[in-house]
Amino acid sequence: MSLNWKFNLRLKMFATKATTAAMATLLLASQTPGFAGSASAAQEEQLTAATTGENEQLDATSNDVPEGAKISSRQASENILKLFPLLKKATISSARFDSPNSYPPPDYKAWEIGFQITQGNHTSGFSGTVHAGTGEVLSVHLPSDILDKHVSESDVKLTKAQAEEKAVALLYQAISGLKESEYAPIGDLYSSIEQESLFGRTEYRYGYQLKHDGLLSDAETVYINVDESGLVTGYSRGTIEAKYPSSKPAASEEKARQQFEEQFDVELAYIAKDRLSSKQGQQYYLAYTPKNISIIPIEANTLERINTLTGKAVDEDSLQQDTKLKGDVTPFVPANGTRLNVQQAANRVATNFDIPKGYKLEHNQLGKGYYSSPNNQVWSLSWSDRSANMSYMFMRDISAQVDAVTGQIYSYTMMQRIGPEMEQEKPAEEKAGKLVTRKQAEKLAMDTVIALVPDATEEFRLANVIEMDDARTFLFQRYLNGIPVKEDSAQVQVLNNGTVNEFYTRIAATPEQLPADVKPAISYEKAKELYLEEFKLILAYSRYGGYGMNGGQVIPAGVNLAYMPTRDENSIYGNYEALDANTGEWKLLYGDTSSATKAEPTDILGHVAEAALRNMTQHGVLLADEQGRVFPDRVITRGDWFNYLARAINPNMDLYYSGDGDDKLYADVTPDSPYYKAVRALIDQRWLAGADPEQNLNPQEEMTREELAVLLVRILRYEKLAGFYTLPSDLPNIADASAITSKGAVSLSLKLGLLPSIEGRFMPARKVTVAEASQVLERLAKLQGKTDTFMSGNRLY
Repeated sequence: MSLNWKFNLRLKMFATKATTAAMATLLLASQTPGFAGSASAAQEEQLTAATTGENEQLDATSNDVPEGAKISSRQASENILKLFPLLKKATISSARFDSPNSYPPPDYKAWEIGFQITQGNHTSGFSGTVHAGTGEVLSVHLPSDILDKHVSESDVKLTKAQAEEKAVALLYQAISGLKESEYAPIGDLYSSIEQESLFGRTEYRYGYQLKHDGLLSDAETVYINVDESGLVTGYSRGTIEAKYPSSKPAASEEKARQQFEEQFDVELAYIAKDRLSSKQGQQYYLAYTPKNISIIPIEANTLERINTLTGKAVDEDSLQQDTKLKGDVTPFVPANGTRLNVQQAANRVATNFDIPKGYKLEHNQLGKGYYSSPNNQVWSLSWSDRSANMSYMFMRDISAQVDAVTGQIYSYTMMQRIGPEMEQEKPAEEKAGKLVTRKQAEKLAMDTVIALVPDATEEFRLANVIEMDDARTFLFQRYLNGIPVKEDSAQVQVLNNGTVNEFYTRIAATPEQLPADVKPAISYEKAKELYLEEFKLILAYSRYGGYGMNGGQVIPAGVNLAYMPTRDENSIYGNYEALDANTGEWKLLYGDTSSATKAEPTDILGHVAEAALRNMTQHGVLLADEQGRVFPDRVITRGDWFNYLARAINPNMDLYYSGDGDDKLYADVTPDSPYYKAVRALIDQRWLAGADPEQNLNPQEEMTREELAVLLVRILRYEKLAGFYTLPSDLPNIADASAITSKGAVSLSLKLGLLPSIEGRFMPARKVTVAEASQVLERLAKLQGKTDTFMSGNRLY
């Protein structure tokens, strides 16, 4: 079976772990539908006291210690302020007890302390949490209202290594009595995926795994954010109250290793070079990855493989590997060309799924799809039953996505808003045991995939089955040329009563994107040997549970003592790479989108702008080609400049869908334009005038120095100021001042040092090169915090 990791928005709780311990059964868990953190199940204790004077702050805390706590809300707030003294400038606005903002609630009690900052008529609120038993701070993230002011007052620029000293210092302060031997760095899980921006506040993120009884624990993690000025901007502490088993294993490491090697296996797979990217036509490469059971943690007492969702032994019969689909339903047939209206799309859903009586179509929207269909026109639909005899909190919603052209259903979910009283709301038949057999549920799941997924019988195989108390989830893997395609998958959840509760599919790869040669340079035997040489088994604690399911079921949190496969002997998260089947390189499973920035550009050595060019590649503003070339002397177009600016704000632009859209921005900037996303980002940033579909932006035109000066003034918001400089005398010592039309823009660009003169001339008609644009961007970045408006709290994310 392939390791199908699915980026379902409802599974962000898993994605943040980015772990390999979870990797094997995050293929058991991360593809499981129905994980939902929803409404608060907590008891709220509003501890407010009246103010006694006009100038006194509202005191929302007290010295009361409620049942189940060992500290008061006042002590909790003081603990936060010790770690983050900048918050003394904020007002404590509320105190809530018993983890009010999560469901299912954790297995410990917590205080949530609310803060607010008021500036004039503007008030912003945020909160921090503190463990009500130990007094440990669990989470705090400083708001932009505090950070922007702090950054503007600081000229300090720390490297990532220097900033980590601040993170470690805070770690020791936050966890009293912590020793150096009691934690380990998680490693650079994210920096190779997410690139630091040229503009805006640079933040570094550090992760640490804490130990219990000398062993690394998957349940005890800390993440700390530090900005380049050395300010700790965020702290997040994961913990668990569940009882830990003994750290002494009944089975030896030698026996575990022997079993691991006997069961270990690899398979070829197609992997997208940038699996998180939304860009069209990305290429795939051939790699060896471990088969499913190979990297599932091994219980250290029984040597059973354990499911990191439930903590129970894995049922090996559920690992179907590659069972072909068989069914007696009509295979999927696409609609015949014309775009479906909303009712036709809704009818497609009603034909294939049971929409219960009383449900009405309440919302519809035509737009681009999500990760499974980012480049298609898709109807997003939802049904609700607001007349149901239950509160809105426990009401069920049905949602679906339907391709507006082909009629293909990408997803269907009956979403249950869950809470602690959910059992009272369930129909009696859902409380009963399984009413359909495994075989019957499997047939229903296969029939669903055959009827809804193109070429399902040829391209999809049943890969895994997850057994839960109230449902079974069937995971299907897509194959092309007999080789699994990572991420291309389908899944069906069947409830006890035989109802399909959820369906999801993602199909991204096309044959043209795959490598032409399917015969790898590295043999299967050699790949297996390389993996076994690399893999180690670490005795550690593996977390499971703590999740709420769609149907209201809660999986209790706990830990197992386990031997965990990893390529890093100091981390349990060292198994997120695949072996390139042709080069033998280890590559991140989600693609190394910053590889172009890590490599030294091949054509800038000795160039007069070498330092600026290198800086731009390191920040992801310039993207080198496959040979590492950036062509420093190439003349750029207006569109090139727009792309540079947008990547200076967000170099990870291609990783995310924010900025995508369906509307024409300008007559010559349509959704399929290579400049569309950048132009949209710059309009949002107000660095370009608002969209006008009847006007041309002319992104293909080559950029002149005078045009660049005008655009720089727009970025700095100095357009009106530039209007005061209109005479040749406003450009003293510029020999060609009379040839300049936009004298104000040029004058300001000269005064600020952004576009210096060249031997006493400005040369307004001279074309801008990649090298000159890089120098201008570097100078512009140095203006941050030194002007009234440029990058002052208005960074795009």
